[in-house]
Amino acid sequence: MKNRNAYIGMNNEQLIKNSIADHPTVIKKLQERFDISGSLENTAGGGVYGDRADVRINFKCGHYIDANVKSYKKVFGFNQLRRTSVSKFCEDFGLGSQDKNELENIIVEKSKNTRNPLFSEKQQVKWGEFFRKNAKNILKWGFSENPNREILVLYDRDDSIVKIYHMKDVLNRLSAEITFTKGGLNIGECVSFQRKGGDGDTKDIPKTVIQHPGNNVQLKVNIKKLLPLIKPVLLADYTI
Repeated sequence: MKNRNAYIGMNNEQLIKNSIADHPTVIKKLQERFDISGSLENTAGGGVYGDRADVRINFKCGHYIDANVKSYKKVFGFNQLRRTSVSKFCEDFGLGSQDKNELENIIVEKSKNTRNPLFSEKQQVKWGEFFRKNAKNILKWGFSENPNREILVLYDRDDSIVKIYHMKDVLNRLSAEITFTKGGLNIGECVSFQRKGGDGDTKDIPKTVIQHPGNNVQLKVNIKKLLPLIKPVLLADYTI
């Protein structure tokens, strides 16, 4: 309880960074799973190294593990995995200017009437082929930079339970099946691709202009549906 009280007020990344080192049995499981011989050196915020990870766990032998942290409460919602402009998304997945313009038009049309499906039935034929072909890579793009040296950390804010998974195991458990929805599409049971929506960071740019932050695209995960899928590959857990 003393440690728990000391952690109150920290953001979730800081909470994991400062608490995981207090659990040597968890560190040992990580060393065994990642075949690391050196002892723990320190933990640091991922931003120090300029990468996407929220926390980095460093070992004296020079190895390190990156941790991507997602928190959730009993009233489950969606957690954002990744958000970017249509242009950057197309660049990342090798789509040319014609496809980029088409996808930008699709996103802008959605902004004009959010009650309409993101992809029309006609558009689903072409874009369904693209997403089915790239589903596994899109999941990796959303969850991970390098699954071989990463963990996914899920923090239950209600019960203060931390659950840890090898990122490669998580990705292997996820389905790549594509299902179109009103908002966009689902990849498997728990991941969705959609227009960002909302006002974004500014009201100076009209929502019907692609540069509006609401016209970014994003990948989101439903933690409630994710948890049972990855339960068999739980690597370690601890209570704060």
